[in-house]
Amino acid sequence: MGGVSEVAGLLGISRQRIATLRDKGTFPDPVAEIALGPIWDLDEVEAWIGSGLRRTTAGRPSAAEARRILGNRFTLEEPPVGSGGFADVYRATDTKTGNLVAVKVLRDVENIEEEAARRFVRELRLLSEKLSHPNVIPVITHGDCTETSEIWYAMPLARGNLHDVAGQFKDNLPAIADVMRQICAGLTYVHQAKVLHRDLKPANVLRTAEGGWAISDFGLAREAERQSEALTSTLAQGLGTYVYSAPEQWKKPKDADERADVFSLGKILQHLVTGELPLSDDDIPNGPLRPVILRATARHANRYRTPSDLLNAIEKAMEADKITWQAPSDIADILTSRLAAKDADPIAVDEFLGWAQRVDADDLLAQKEVMRVLGAMSAETIQLCWQTDSAAFIAIFANFCTTVNASTFPFEYCDVIADFARRAVRTTSDATVLRLTVQTLPELGHYHNRWHVRDVLTGILQPIRDAETALVALEGIQTAVPADVAWSINDFVQRSLHPLLREGIREIKKKAPEVLAS
Repeated sequence: MGGVSEVAGLLGISRQRIATLRDKGTFPDPVAEIALGPIWDLDEVEAWIGSGLRRTTAGRPSAAEARRILGNRFTLEEPPVGSGGFADVYRATDTKTGNLVAVKVLRDVENIEEEAARRFVRELRLLSEKLSHPNVIPVITHGDCTETSEIWYAMPLARGNLHDVAGQFKDNLPAIADVMRQICAGLTYVHQAKVLHRDLKPANVLRTAEGGWAISDFGLAREAERQSEALTSTLAQGLGTYVYSAPEQWKKPKDADERADVFSLGKILQHLVTGELPLSDDDIPNGPLRPVILRATARHANRYRTPSDLLNAIEKAMEADKITWQAPSDIADILTSRLAAKDADPIAVDEFLGWAQRVDADDLLAQKEVMRVLGAMSAETIQLCWQTDSAAFIAIFANFCTTVNASTFPFEYCDVIADFARRAVRTTSDATVLRLTVQTLPELGHYHNRWHVRDVLTGILQPIRDAETALVALEGIQTAVPADVAWSINDFVQRSLHPLLREGIREIKKKAPEVLAS
């Protein structure tokens, strides 16, 4: 053991230089502090001298040395274990603690757009000063290296990332729910700190040394309280990774809010459920989590508002999956009576939306049972369904329309179907519901020779006065069979419609004789 004099003698320097050396991150900490000053283990000081961390030559360190040791503390291993658009990640040794860590280095700062460098520095500040949570990767320390134009930070070494093992979670719903619970917890904490992540993806969810999952890489993060500030750089035109990023984040990134991160969570959930990159909704299998994914990745206004809302939906879906299986006809019997009442039942609406989305879209008999419940719904219940989960209602309505045109029905039941569709159009005032309805009713009415269906279609089209709505309706009619359109819309009705519809239907009818002749 020795004090300042002994250490100075061992190093061959003056006592005054010891104070400067103690500022180095790698210089051994004293083992004790006594009245006369600090006491060191001289063996540790001698090991520090031999480690190469104390330079013995004059001048600035070379570029190779600067890269090899950062902050006089972290010895980097070449080559990088990972590289991004403007940063490399190295495995490194923290010579102060002996622990293995990861060091992220922003390359060639002087050649990178100023905004990119600012975002990287903001990441350091957010992680080191504001965020501390078991499901958020922390920053140990950070700094820059002016000789090589680099900015860097050190963080605990992860055991891997979620992207590399995402395929292993397929068909393991409890494990998926556990991962999502941890990610949602970390993101909820981040949002409470007024921070948006804006680059959530499986590669940025790391496995911690303790075996948990934690969010990392806040290089695209921005504080929510500053989201009104304009982003002028071209780098702002679409931040994040495309597959996992919300549409508004690419179109108007400065307007993105917490629901952009929720969209990314939904895509991560889809990746875990399918075991594949979340490229299309068609890849999502029928099951308890399908409706959850669809709502999380729906249009901005229809998404879950917070990670907690998404997590609650996941847990509710998992509970529903444990319910003893019942025949679709039995479920329809129970729900029909509860949803036909004028006073809408919120619990029954939740149960219906969850059940109807789990029904296999190709199971025609089961879809007809869903149709039976829909046909009994009052306008008040339709409104509550729409307010509860509009994305789910649209998906269910789309299956309803497909089932209508794939089936035959008793004469009177055609009226029930048409009347429900009319209530849905009027109640939701939604363009997709309108388009699907006017696409479906011509075939239903013509095939069954049911004039009431034709009257319902006329009653939907005639009140249309604005061009935008007329174009939506025309888009739906154009996908119907021309002969069905000619039967459903006679010349008198045609003359009473909006000019865009009137001209569009005239063109459709020109094809009707050819269809009938064939």
